Amino acid sequence: MAQIKITDATVAFLNSKGFTAKAQVMVLGEMRDEYYKIWTDEKFSEGDIVEIVGDLSSRVEEFTSKRTGNLERTAAIHVNNPMIKAGSDAPF
Repeated sequence: MAQIKITDATVAFLNSKGFTAKAQVMVLGEMRDEYYKIWTDEKFSEGDIVEIVGDLSSRVEEFTSKRTGNLERTAAIHVNNPMIKAGSDAPF
């Protein structure tokens, strides 16, 4: 199983099984927001800054676009069995 390391991520959304983290990544010379679904029982608050290492998986998800009303698909990045440290002083 592949591992992923996410640095300087912000807890963007909370749910009952974890949270969604947002981090900026460089893609083709441009910075953009990337979202990761983190599966954990640990409790965090929206806006917390975290460092995450865990098992990487992806899933195809469908949703109806609020902008166009069309059914769209996206590959969602999921992180299982994460080690999470709050703040930028994480040891990994």
